[in-house]
This record gives sequence, C-alpha cells and structure tokens, in this order.
Amino acid sequence: MNKKSIFKAILLKERIKLQKLFWLPFVIVIAVSADTYMNYKSTIASHGAAALWVQLVYKQSIYFDKLKWVFLIGGTLFAYLQFMAECKNKRLRLMFHLPVSYRLSIYSTIFVGFILNILLLSAAALCLFLVFLALHFPYELIFEMLLSIVPWSIAGIVSYFALSSIIAESSILRRLAISFAAVVFISLLITTNGFFSIKSDLWLYALSSFLWLFAFEAAALRIKEGK
Repeated sequence: MNKKSIFKAILLKERIKLQKLFWLPFVIVIAVSADTYMNYKSTIASHGAAALWVQLVYKQSIYFDKLKWVFLIGGTLFAYLQFMAECKNKRLRLMFHLPVSYRLSIYSTIFVGFILNILLLSAAALCLFLVFLALHFPYELIFEMLLSIVPWSIAGIVSYFALSSIIAESSILRRLAISFAAVVFISLLITTNGFFSIKSDLWLYALSSFLWLFAFEAAALRIKEGK
C-alpha cells in the first residue's frame, strides 16, 4: 500500500469512530445561539433597546459566553471518541507497524480532530453572525464580538490535544502534570473581560497551542518503547 491508500484508510477509520457522536457539539452550538438570541430579545423587551446598547457598547457584556464550554466539550469529545478505544491496551502501538512514517499515522489522526474543532468554530461563528444580523447590530460590533470566540476555540483545541495525550500516557504522574498545565493554559484563554480581550496576545496563544502536539507524540513514542 502507498501513502495515499494508507491515509485514506486512516481517514475511514476515524470516520467510523466519530460518526455516532461527532455531531453533538454542533447541535449544542445551535441551541446556545438560539438561547443567545432569546436573551438579547428578552433584554430589549424588558429594558428597551437603549439598555442593550449600554450593555454592548460600554460594558461589553457577553451574552454568548456559554459557547466557551461548547468548545471545551467538543474538543474533549472528539479526543475521547478518537483515542479512548485506540489507546486501550496500548493498541496505539499498531500505528508504528504500518509501512509508512509513524508521524503520518499519528498526525493524520490528529488532523481529523483538528479539522472538526475548526468546523465547530466556523459553525459557531456562522450561527452568531446570523443572530447578530437578525438583531441589526452594526458590522463593526459584529466583527469584534465574533473575534471573542476565537480564544475559546483555541482552548477547545488545547483540550483536544491535552486529553489525547492524557489518554495515551501510561504514567499517572505525567497525566496529572498534563492535566494541570492544560487547566492553567485553558483558564487563560476562556477568561473574558469584554469583547476580544486578549487581542494583542492571541497570536502567542495560537502558536503555543500547537506545542501540545508534541505531548501526544511523546506519549505515543513511550507506548512504542513499552514504557
């Protein structure tokens, strides 16, 4: 088998593992978006449009902050579905016996989960955009509000990488260390102080999140070596 055939086989395997529940976070995104719309409409009905504008422009209140938990749920769910069965009884070791580089096997699997997280971000952005458009928010405000969910999406991706590493790890101490580091990193990303509050540091967080890839690769290599 050539690399292309193996890559297709890996993608098919991931599809089989994910097909039963991968849609759940996307449904929750729709539900949270509907809830956000109702909250905005309720504020207008109870206090008037002026009160809502005070909340948006001066206080920068985020009515859609439940989405941060959706991204974290999505990241952890994707990782669980992909790696819990894969790593049971050290089955991940089979990846190292394919007639291709082990990195192709590992990162093809990771690539699928990463794309799902990006699709979840896209779905959330689209749903919120439709909500804001229905409420006749100006485009400048919509843009700032949509950017607010990007750090939360990065937190979801980190939760995906972190849980994948924790599942693959055989050492309890290393699992605890990864969990602690992930909680600290994610906490920084989901803390909100207005719309897009970490604008200046976003690129740094985005680049740092990819370092979590090496945590999973290191755990996989330890499985290969029987540690």
